[in-house]
Amino acid sequence: MYAPRTDGWAPALRALPELVRARVEANIAAKGLAYPWWVPLVSTVGQISCVIAALAMRDALWAPQPIALTAVLVAWPSITQLVLGRMLAPWLELGSIGIAALWLLSDPVVGATAFDTAPVLLALVTAEVMAREGVRLGTVTGLLAMVTIATTRLSTTLVGWPIHLLDVVLGFVIGGMLRSQMRALTAERAARVGERERATLAERERIAREIHDLVAHSLSVTLLHITGARHALRDVDGTATGLEVAEVDAALADAEQVGRRAMADIRQTVSTLTDGPSETRALPGAADICGLVAQMELAGLQVEYAEEGDPAMLAHGTGLGLYRIAQESLANIAKHAPESTARVHFAVSPRRARLTVRNALPATPVAPADGACSGIAGMRARAEQLGATVVAGPEDADWVVDVRLPLHQRDGELWCGRMLPRILR
Repeated sequence: MYAPRTDGWAPALRALPELVRARVEANIAAKGLAYPWWVPLVSTVGQISCVIAALAMRDALWAPQPIALTAVLVAWPSITQLVLGRMLAPWLELGSIGIAALWLLSDPVVGATAFDTAPVLLALVTAEVMAREGVRLGTVTGLLAMVTIATTRLSTTLVGWPIHLLDVVLGFVIGGMLRSQMRALTAERAARVGERERATLAERERIAREIHDLVAHSLSVTLLHITGARHALRDVDGTATGLEVAEVDAALADAEQVGRRAMADIRQTVSTLTDGPSETRALPGAADICGLVAQMELAGLQVEYAEEGDPAMLAHGTGLGLYRIAQESLANIAKHAPESTARVHFAVSPRRARLTVRNALPATPVAPADGACSGIAGMRARAEQLGATVVAGPEDADWVVDVRLPLHQRDGELWCGRMLPRILR
């Protein structure tokens, strides 16, 4: 029994459409265009169809006549572009198709009512040039096509010449519409890419601020514990009592605990850059500022804390922003003025929230390290996201960070203006 072969030309023929599509798309991309792959394919098929129909009207399709070479003049540019994988020069392609059109029009169709398809070739070429090369070359091509049709009408009989002129105008308009849509599509894609890049940059900045705040706070607390342990060791006069050893051990244990907690928080923040699942933990809020102050006090920083109102009423996103600002402010005090007393005042009312952190300026100014202003820049960025105003700088003999945030009450929570849900506006 005969069994059909699965090798040979069959796989190549099945892969041919995909190969043609890939080559056409490559040519379009190399030209910097954005229209679909089937647009030039339809134009090429239409041009070849017009030539074949025109040759059939002249009884030159099957008979060996020189005019049959017009089909070759029209088809070879597209075939060459598919084989070579690159676009030809516009003048070379237009010259070949123009010669074919003039050759066909120089041999008029016999019959008073025969509608020649050769001028339609000029309309298709005008549309293609307008869409691919632009308005200037498209206009020149359209005018030359109309002059060719008018000249043919004067020298020979051309049935339906007004319709042929209208076809050229229609091809010019269609090509212009296609080019306009292509430019609009390109602009939209560029806008999407820009929006994606801006969103990525904003997310990176947010993660960088989170990591900066976590690292700065954790290192500040750790350094305070280590400083306390070092002072305790310095007070030992050669013989360490059990109480002194216990104090040193407790300070170092607290430093270790803070470091491990910081590592866990950093891992949680960085894990947002990956797609894999990660363990989630509740982020701190405004109600946790009191615990933050207690942690800094335990580490050895002198802090005076005063609270008015109920911070728990603040929405979570609003409270997180204020918590991070307080965290950064206390970390800066621990870093630059650890001997001074930090005075924190946090007031919450239905109309606004105000967070003030101040401390005495050190007698010897500390030289700022590289990137020392990143903390203040981070606080201002968070305040801007919340719609708050922040003032950070010297005031008399103190360094003051003052954050003022207008609030709106809804469903028992206090929202800042920037984070109020859209549906409530």
